[in-house]
Amino acid sequence: MAASENTLNIGLDWEVDLIDPPCSFGGWNTGRVVQNIFESLIEDDLEGEIGATTALIPALAERVTVSPDGLTYRFDLRQGVRFHDGAAFDAEAVRLNFARMRDTLSPVYSPIAANYNRIGIEWIDAIKLVDPFTVDIELGKPFPDFLRYMTQEDAPGAQVFVSPAALETFGPDLSDRAPGTGPFIFEERFQTSRGSGVTLRRNDAYWGEVAKLEKLRFLPFPDATERLTALLDGTVDLAYGLDGADLEDLQQRGFVVHSGSVPYVWYLIFNMSDPVLADRRVRQAIAHAFDREALSDEVFRGQTRTAKGILPPASPAYDPEYVDPYPYDLDQARRLLAQAAPPPDWALRVMFATAGSAQLQPTAIIGRLASDLAKVGINLELCPHEDWVEYCKHWQNGMPAGVGISEMSWGMSCDVWLDQVLHSRNVSPHGVNAGYCRIYELDSLLEAARHEREDAERTRLYRCANELVMRELPVLPVLTVNTGTVVHSPRVSGFRYARQNWHSFRNVSLSGAIRRPPP
Repeated sequence: MAASENTLNIGLDWEVDLIDPPCSFGGWNTGRVVQNIFESLIEDDLEGEIGATTALIPALAERVTVSPDGLTYRFDLRQGVRFHDGAAFDAEAVRLNFARMRDTLSPVYSPIAANYNRIGIEWIDAIKLVDPFTVDIELGKPFPDFLRYMTQEDAPGAQVFVSPAALETFGPDLSDRAPGTGPFIFEERFQTSRGSGVTLRRNDAYWGEVAKLEKLRFLPFPDATERLTALLDGTVDLAYGLDGADLEDLQQRGFVVHSGSVPYVWYLIFNMSDPVLADRRVRQAIAHAFDREALSDEVFRGQTRTAKGILPPASPAYDPEYVDPYPYDLDQARRLLAQAAPPPDWALRVMFATAGSAQLQPTAIIGRLASDLAKVGINLELCPHEDWVEYCKHWQNGMPAGVGISEMSWGMSCDVWLDQVLHSRNVSPHGVNAGYCRIYELDSLLEAARHEREDAERTRLYRCANELVMRELPVLPVLTVNTGTVVHSPRVSGFRYARQNWHSFRNVSLSGAIRRPPP
C-alpha cells in the first residue's frame, strides 16, 4: 500500500477491534481510532493541554441545560450534521441510539451495548423528543458524572452516535459498518503479519473545521521493540506506548516525546473469593513484597510512576498528596504471612495478557512480581494470554476458580470508574468487578459519591473510598504513566497531548519528506 504525502501512519500496541464503539471492548488502541470517527453530545477538549483534567466542550449538542434538581438534561442539538452515509443527525437519531443501549423492545436493542454502557445510562428514566433538534434526558437520581461519562471511549462501550440508517438496515450488529459524524471516515480494514489495521479518510463534509490530513493509518505493533523500530525507520510517524524505551536517544534524534499525567493505572486484581487471598494480611504482604519503585526505575527507566492509590492521575478526585501505605518492606511482608499462615503448598496463579492496549510490558511486570514474591516464599504459577481482546473478554467474566490475581491497565477521567470496577453490584460477569470485591462500607461510599451534586463533597467521598480500597486492598495499584505514551516524528505538527488516553488528529499536519524504511 503506497504511503501518501498527507497520510499519518500511527503505531498502536495491539490490533484494532471491530469498529462499533457502543459494542467494543478492544481497549484504548481501538478508542484512539474511533475517537476520530464518532462523536457524542459532549466531548473532552482534546486540543487543550492545560489543567489537571480535561475540560468538557459541546460536540453534537451545541448547548446543555441542567435542571435545578439535576434530574433533567436538555440538549440543543447541532443542526446540519450528517452521518458519513448521509443520514441526518437529529433528535430521532439520538432516541434510536439510546434505544440500542436500553430499550429491550427495540428492534435495534443490543445486549452487548446495554451491558458495556450500563454505568453511563442506568439512571436514565426517559428520553423525550421536544422537537426535531431538542432532547430531554430525564434521570431517576442525580448523577453528576453523566456528562463526563459520555466522553469515555471503550469504557467498555461508548456513548457515541452511529447512523440510524445503518441501524435500521443492519440491525444492532454493526461491526465495521457503523458510520459516525466525526472528522474522519472508516475506509478499510487491512491485514498485517501482526494483526489487523485500519485506514480512515478525511470527511470533507464534516460539520466543523475539516481535518488537515487526507488519511490516518493505524498499524498494530504488539512488540514494543518492533514499534520503536517502526518509528525510527519511518514506517510510522507517531507511536503509542514507548514507555521504557531510550527516550533521551529519541529526543536527540529529533523525535518529540510527550509527557504528562493521564487517567491511567496499571493494577493487579485479587480474587476475593480465593480462600487464601480472602485474608487481607496475605494481600498486604504481597503489596509490601512487590518493589514497585524498582520496577518503575529499572524496567521503565523512571518514565512511569508508582501508583499511590487506585484513583488515577488526571481524574477529578485524584489526590497528589496521598501517600502509598505499602512501601517495599520484606520483613513486614514476612510478618504478615506468618500471621496469616497460608498452606505450605499454596501457589499463586496469575492470569495476564502478554501484550495489549496500554499494557506497558506485562510479561516483564509479572516476571518482577514473581521474583519479588519468591523472596518471601510465595511461588507464582503464570497463566499468560496471547490475545489481548480475548483476554479482555475472559477478564470481564471474572477470575476462574484457582486463579488468584489478574491484571488490567485502565482508568478514567470520570471518578465513577471506581464504582464500575469495585462496587459489589458490578461483580463479574454482570460488570467488571473482576475480583468479586464485596466490601459493603465501600459500596456505601461509592453510592453516596455517585449521586452527590456538590463537587467538593463528591471529591471527599471518592478520596475516602480510595483510602478504604487501599486499606482493604481488593486491588493493588502498580504503575501510572508519565513519559513516552506518545512519541512522534518532527515532521508531525499540531498534535496536542491532552490529559486523556486518546487524541484528536483533526488539526495534525505533516511537513517534510517521508522517511522511507530501509529495503
